[in-house]
Amino acid sequence: MKNFLILLFLLLLSIGCNTNPKIEPEQDSVETNTPCDKTGLTLQILGSGGPAAGDVRASTGYLVWFNGRPVVMIDAGGGTYLRLQQAGVHIRDIKFLGISHFHPDHASELPALLWSDIFSSRPTPLNVSGPEGQGSDGIKGFLSAINDMAAPIDAFTRINAIEVFPQKDSITTVYKDELLEVIAIGVNHANKPTLAYKVTIDHKSIVFGADQTLDSPDFVNFVKGSDLLVLHLAISEEADKPFTNLHAKPGKVGTVAEESGIQRVVLSHLMKLDATDKRANQFSLYDINTTVRLVGSKFNGTIIVAEDLACISL
Repeated sequence: MKNFLILLFLLLLSIGCNTNPKIEPEQDSVETNTPCDKTGLTLQILGSGGPAAGDVRASTGYLVWFNGRPVVMIDAGGGTYLRLQQAGVHIRDIKFLGISHFHPDHASELPALLWSDIFSSRPTPLNVSGPEGQGSDGIKGFLSAINDMAAPIDAFTRINAIEVFPQKDSITTVYKDELLEVIAIGVNHANKPTLAYKVTIDHKSIVFGADQTLDSPDFVNFVKGSDLLVLHLAISEEADKPFTNLHAKPGKVGTVAEESGIQRVVLSHLMKLDATDKRANQFSLYDINTTVRLVGSKFNGTIIVAEDLACISL
């Protein structure tokens, strides 16, 4: 009996002193491996946020699917490297990557994406486009700067770099093959060379309006006839300079969407500052319901508020 009690005591002691208890893994806050529809053309939001981080959103990035295949990526802001994996996609799967401009919330993940591609068996070069500019303001200069920092990087032998002069009064054909056509037009985003893209697959088109003040003269005509328009709603109607030199207010967003004749608009690049910041009310997520209603007061079509990894079928 005495031996039994000693053994029982030692057993209980060992349980109480266990320094390696089983810990259940935490669940991901965003669902992983979320491909879009297997048929037709679909837009997936990779990042719906902007440079002012908030509301658990990645910075700007979009993925276009066709018949279950990822074909086009537009912009590569912070967080899109992870979102692409959560969408079940590797950069090697993509045919075309378009960068609207080189602010970090649109291009900072490009080095990480290209670095990961050196471990892939990409069969053909990745087509990467961006605005032409001076030095690192242009796509070739930007890629060269990445290469200098990370050299040697074999990924750059598998890139077809396409520089596009950001003309605001004419349209440039950026890329075209038997499946895909990409065209671009320059837009106003302070003094930064910036491109809006139109992606056409299977006779359907998505326009990515990029960061802009929506006063470029030919942008409305550029959008006409498209099936879906992505516009950036970074600021509120209360915004002032310098933010209004970079982005359009909600009323202007709605007006341009209506004038373009589009039936569905996606509002993205949503931004938020800490509520204690005196500028907080100048950004869209401060009161997103009011901000969206202001867009809707000018636009009679369907409004979709972007969320990371959401899929929108055409």
